[in-house]
Amino acid sequence: METSEFDSLLQQAKAARRDEPKSIRYEAVRGSGGGMLRYAVLPARPDGGDVPATPHGTVVFLPGRTEFIEKYIEDMRVVRGLGYAAAAMDLRGQGLSVRPGEDRGRHWIDNFNHHVRDVRALIRRLEAEGLPRPYIALAHSAGGHVVLRVLHDEPGLIDKAVLSAPMVGIATGGLPAGFAKGLANFMHLLGLDHLYVPGHSAFREGAWGWRKQLTHDGERFRDEDHFIAEKEPALAVGGATFGWVRAALRSCDRLNAPGFAEAIDVPVMILRAGQDTIVDLGAMDRFAARLPKGMVVPLEGAKHEILKETDDVRRQAWAAIREFLGC
Repeated sequence: METSEFDSLLQQAKAARRDEPKSIRYEAVRGSGGGMLRYAVLPARPDGGDVPATPHGTVVFLPGRTEFIEKYIEDMRVVRGLGYAAAAMDLRGQGLSVRPGEDRGRHWIDNFNHHVRDVRALIRRLEAEGLPRPYIALAHSAGGHVVLRVLHDEPGLIDKAVLSAPMVGIATGGLPAGFAKGLANFMHLLGLDHLYVPGHSAFREGAWGWRKQLTHDGERFRDEDHFIAEKEPALAVGGATFGWVRAALRSCDRLNAPGFAEAIDVPVMILRAGQDTIVDLGAMDRFAARLPKGMVVPLEGAKHEILKETDDVRRQAWAAIREFLGC
C-alpha cells in the first residue's frame, strides 16, 4: 500500500472511529474461574466489500486499564484495511467483562494469573472460529503487560506482539517503588484492598488528575467518555484500588525477574512514549534490552496513550507497525 493510500486509510478510520462497523460482532467466552469475558471480531473485509483471498492474519487488541473494545474501533478499522482480521477483548474487571468484587465500579483484581488464563481462553476461541494465523497482539499498557506474561507463560498462543507503552513497571510519582509496594501490602493486611489509591476515585468524565496525562489529542481523549455516555454507562470503571495495584506490582516483579524476558522467543515491538508519566520508562527500557527479538520505537512527542495521540504521532506509530508486520 502506497503512503498516500495509507494516509487516506488513517483519515477514514479517524472519521469513523465512533461508528461501530456493520460487520463487527460481539461475543462472550468463559475465562478463568468461569467468569464471562466480552470480545469482538471484525472480519478482514470492508463492510460490503470483497473478502481478501488470503487474510494476512489476525490482530488481537488488548486494552489498557479502564479501557474497553469500542475505544479501539479506529485501529481495528486500520488493521482491517491492511487485510487483517481484528479481534479485541475487555480485560476482566473492566468494560463489559466479569468484574470481581462487590462494587463493579472499583477496579480490582487479586492476581494477574487470571488475565493470562483469560487470554488463553480467547485465543482458543478464535482458533475454533477459524480466524487465521499469525496472531499478532496489539496491546496497550496493562494489556501489554498481560501479553508479555502470555508470551512467557503460554508460548505458541501469540506469534508477534506490538506493545504500546507496556506496563513493565508503574510510575510512582517520585515515591520509592518499595514504599508503593509496602503500602499496597499493608492495606491488604488491613482488608482495605477495595479503597482507591491516592489521586484515584470513582469514574467521572473529563480531563482531571491522572487522566490529563494520557494524550495531547483532546478529541480522541473524549472517545472513551462518548461511548460511556452514548452507548453503555456500564462500560465505565473507576480508578485503581490498592488491590489492583498490589496484584499489578506482584506481576511486575515476576515480569522483571532474571530469565523472564530472555525466555520470550517471538518478535516484540515496543512503542515508547517519551512523555509518559503513567508507566516506568526505565523499567520498560531495561526489559526491552533483554528481549531476544525485541525492538523499541521512540515517540518523543507522545504521552501514555499512543494510539489516542495526535495524527502526527499516530502516523509515526503506524509507520513502525506496518514495517514490523511487513505490510
